[in-house]
Amino acid sequence: MFKQLFVLLFKMIAESTPTWKQLSGKQDNNNESFYRSYLFPVVGIIALLSFTGVLIGSSFDVRALQVVLKTVIKQVIIYGGSFFIISYALSEYVFPRFDLPKDKWRAEQFTGYGSVLIYVIAMVKALFPELFLLEIFVFYTFYILWTGAVHFLKIQDEHIIKFTIFAGIILLITPFLLKVLIDLLMPGMVKM
Repeated sequence: MFKQLFVLLFKMIAESTPTWKQLSGKQDNNNESFYRSYLFPVVGIIALLSFTGVLIGSSFDVRALQVVLKTVIKQVIIYGGSFFIISYALSEYVFPRFDLPKDKWRAEQFTGYGSVLIYVIAMVKALFPELFLLEIFVFYTFYILWTGAVHFLKIQDEHIIKFTIFAGIILLITPFLLKVLIDLLMPGMVKM
């Protein structure tokens, strides 16, 4: 299961056009298999790597255990919560602006697969927080979204650029805003 997941993550980043085409052929009206085989494992891996990264980087005491558990909760809320917020915003507000029907399932798949680079960077930074320059590569997400808009959502040519910019900004801003909110609500956290 995890081998297929990591292959999909690699293909979405390295070969996004053929991967989006392949994913567009596999559409179902229920995202249960998407959740089970993609989203939940990805968020779980981010949380597990955060747990491991903070635990390795600190001395083992009660304070460290509290920070580790808060970090895991923080990562699950940031990446799991932002997924649902983004997919709702896309389905309800962005899709209708670009002549697409409101489609919760399609928006969730587009959000999950389009966020692949954000998830991979979060995995790497969970173990190696000093690699903050990885954040620069997050702008490649716009290309992944553009290919997804063309091949997965089949947006009309005149709307592709505007849609990609709207979706990209929502995809990049939402996790950041959730992180800021959680940092305000959980003071005393180690910066990640």
